[in-house]
Amino acid sequence: MITPDIAVRSAVESFDTAIAEHRIQLLEAAYQDLAVLPKATLAEHSPELGPHLAGRLGEMPQWHAAVYAVFVGALVEWNADAVACARPVLDGLRESLERAVEFAGLWQERHGDEVELPDPEGMPSPEQQKAFGPDYGDVWHAPYFGWLTVHHWEKAAVAVLADPRVRARLDGPDRLGDRDALVELTQRLEPHIGDLQCAQRALLLLDDEPLLVLDRASGRAFRMRMGGIADNYQLQTLLAGVLIGGGHLTGAAPSAEAFALSCDAPIDMDRLDALPQAVECFNFAEPSGRWIWSATTPSRIPVVDGVRRLVLDPPVFQHGYPAVRFLPRVPGRLVLEAVLEPAEAAPYFAGVRELMSWQEASRLAADAY
Repeated sequence: MITPDIAVRSAVESFDTAIAEHRIQLLEAAYQDLAVLPKATLAEHSPELGPHLAGRLGEMPQWHAAVYAVFVGALVEWNADAVACARPVLDGLRESLERAVEFAGLWQERHGDEVELPDPEGMPSPEQQKAFGPDYGDVWHAPYFGWLTVHHWEKAAVAVLADPRVRARLDGPDRLGDRDALVELTQRLEPHIGDLQCAQRALLLLDDEPLLVLDRASGRAFRMRMGGIADNYQLQTLLAGVLIGGGHLTGAAPSAEAFALSCDAPIDMDRLDALPQAVECFNFAEPSGRWIWSATTPSRIPVVDGVRRLVLDPPVFQHGYPAVRFLPRVPGRLVLEAVLEPAEAAPYFAGVRELMSWQEASRLAADAY
């Protein structure tokens, strides 16, 4: 009788042999043997299986590495050590992004705007490969497969970036990945490939970040600390829950369910249409008066004297939105550390300018501000 443990060992042996002997069919068969195993078995073996597979991603052909990377991401979500898996995953993401940017440029040079780029979610196409012509192998192959694998690597990267230990090592000498370079590459590629917000928001997450909130209407200031907040809709909900729900500001606080889902309550991914709604209670702005849109991330809040500084105004428009975490596996945290009454808060308001008009804010947004 073949037990689950024996099946795992057999699949890993086949995987290692395929890598050592460069046997593509065996590599694909090993993947199928692993993929059909029960989730409970994979979760049990994920602590050793995840790092083992991740450590050999760089030895595979581009397409197969990306497919295995998604599998590694699933193992991380179950029980594999994200730190042990992160470096090869983030290296793969960067290479894929670089190749995809190159592919978009090559395509533009050949076709201009007349021919639509291939579907980045599609499978490798022999017809498309043939259409690239005789220089396919030397010029097009690596960029083409980079283009086709970006979203695979994005999924794997989001899985490891959900761990704050990985995010903490995106900076410094022993970093697991280059945060700024990865964000810049996603921004360069998005006009061609479409939405890469999952990767961007995971990379831009702030952890244990001091925040000074200035409420213009009351003249109060609030020293806070935030972490794991993926976008400013989530920050809206948490701020309203802490400040309005805590009795520090007037207004309608979000429901207890909405607040909990914006923190760490489980999200039923099969019933997203049943999520509670929240309403923007504030207009976010920089001290300069420029708007900070809710669709952006907390990293957009400027740093003033070493601390991010956010100005609250009454909402110009009240938009409803689903109260949820954009990155479900990342818990959001917002802690109120101190309340500064108007006299104590006054120095921080000294350089705060009037909120700019909606028309000017919209113009800046249209200019990709």
